[in-house]
Amino acid sequence: MSDDLETSFARLREADARAAPAWRPLRPGPLTAAAPARRLQPVVSLAAAAAVAVAVWLLAPARPRVADLPSLIDHEPRDLFATLDLPSTDGLLPSHLTVVMP
Repeated sequence: MSDDLETSFARLREADARAAPAWRPLRPGPLTAAAPARRLQPVVSLAAAAAVAVAVWLLAPARPRVADLPSLIDHEPRDLFATLDLPSTDGLLPSHLTVVMP
């Protein structure tokens, strides 16, 4: 390559660099000063999740115990439906049907 072309390309590269500077990302990369803060992010997230779980556990209403439930078997035995006064349904049977009870 000739010296003229090298100097010409060098001038073009310098002009391009001045016209369009190198792209800089908005977020810092892994080798910048924000790297220690980025390493703490999972720890902070885990601590926040644990704090929320403990708060929900402490604020949850207490469940009733089995001993607090009313007793269902302690009542005296009695006939089923003894307190109901039901009308007779014999009038609903057709006249030609005879019911025989053994």
